[in-house]
Amino acid sequence: MARLRDRVDATTGGLVLTVLAICAIQMALPSTVTIGPTDFLPFVELAGIPIVAVLMVVAPEREAFIRGAMNFFLALLVAATVMNALLLLWSLLSGTNESGVVLLFSGFGVLIINVLSFGLVYWWLDARNAGHDEVRDSGRRELLYPQEGLDEHPHWQPSLMDYLYTAYTNIIAFSPTDTMPLSHRMKGLFTVQSSTALLTIVVTLSRAINLIPGGAS
Repeated sequence: MARLRDRVDATTGGLVLTVLAICAIQMALPSTVTIGPTDFLPFVELAGIPIVAVLMVVAPEREAFIRGAMNFFLALLVAATVMNALLLLWSLLSGTNESGVVLLFSGFGVLIINVLSFGLVYWWLDARNAGHDEVRDSGRRELLYPQEGLDEHPHWQPSLMDYLYTAYTNIIAFSPTDTMPLSHRMKGLFTVQSSTALLTIVVTLSRAINLIPGGAS
């Protein structure tokens, strides 16, 4: 349990700021691309961090339960990201009354949420940061970073920023760039993230073309 606590403590600031950024963007999105009341999902997400922190303090022996709570919290982030993209598509297909500028802002907002949410998921699932010393030799690694093959960085470990960068490059290139997914679940998550981003970008570009004079002709 101490290793789990150290893992979270080392990234607490970045974790909180990332979730705050996700919630702020979600609250700024129009109701057409959000699930339920605009402030409902951000409230649930904001409540997730202190709940996990309290569990770590009052029930440190329940590591499996705490991991499950964190997994549920991050699954919620991923589900919300996918739903945002699907609702953005639906708003375009259903002829929403929202202005083009609002929908374009929504598209960029959904992409940013995509990067931040999946970055957190990659950080949490990467087994090397979970304190399992046997993972390096067991073949159960999640991600492979190029720094790990350099002699000048024999003890290098990825930080939250590295995972956010991995999430960013995955939606820009729609494929892994410098960081390779090794496990099946990580490859699946990469696929879900890039597919969601592709859907968002296609919808956003379609709306942008319609805003150009003569673009829809």
